[in-house]
Amino acid sequence: MSNDVSFLEKKIESLFGEEPFNDVDEELFRWLMFAYFDKGSNIKNLDASNFEMFKGKLAVLIDAVYEWHQGRMKLEKS
Repeated sequence: MSNDVSFLEKKIESLFGEEPFNDVDEELFRWLMFAYFDKGSNIKNLDASNFEMFKGKLAVLIDAVYEWHQGRMKLEKS
């Protein structure tokens, strides 16, 4: 278990710069906290092929959410 934790810690350290975080790191940290705790913990139940499918679909979903938020911002400014 400690090897898994140290692997995750090393990945987190390599992804995030020094505090204060920039805008990208702030958003990424929020996503990490969501996934790290209960809301995202079911990812452990995916086998390797389903995990690969999940990653591909997640990228599509993130793009769609971003575009949706951009559209909402444009409407709010109108």
